[in-house]
Amino acid sequence: MNIKKISYQFSSSFGVGNSKFFPGSLASLITLPVVWFLRDFFSINFFLTTLFFYLIISYFLIKICIKNITDKDPKYIVSDEHIGQSISLIFCDQHIYDYLLSFGLFRFFDIIKPFPINLVDKHVKNAFGVILDDVLAGVFVCIIIVYVL
Repeated sequence: MNIKKISYQFSSSFGVGNSKFFPGSLASLITLPVVWFLRDFFSINFFLTTLFFYLIISYFLIKICIKNITDKDPKYIVSDEHIGQSISLIFCDQHIYDYLLSFGLFRFFDIIKPFPINLVDKHVKNAFGVILDDVLAGVFVCIIIVYVL
């Protein structure tokens, strides 16, 4: 298997991104039990370190995926949803309600793209931009969880 195929498989979450119905939401939903497991059985430092390495790997593999195509944020790339959704769960308690609320808020910000997320989505047309808008959506959720709820 060559690096282009590997990058496509990884970036599409092994086909989840090819779903006809809500690939981003499916990818975010899949993230919930994975993060629950990591936070339940490992330290927060391990979770954050894992997230950091996943972000770095995603950046390089997304970069390969979009190198020779005109659409620099194709719908099949959903590894960025895993990153944003994971960030949104950092300050959540290990309660289903908190995870579902985080999921709903993350999807809201990722779909609506309020300022400054909309600027990143519109003007940063590279692998960094693909990931950054989801990171910002996750940070928005963190701010709400810490300061509003």
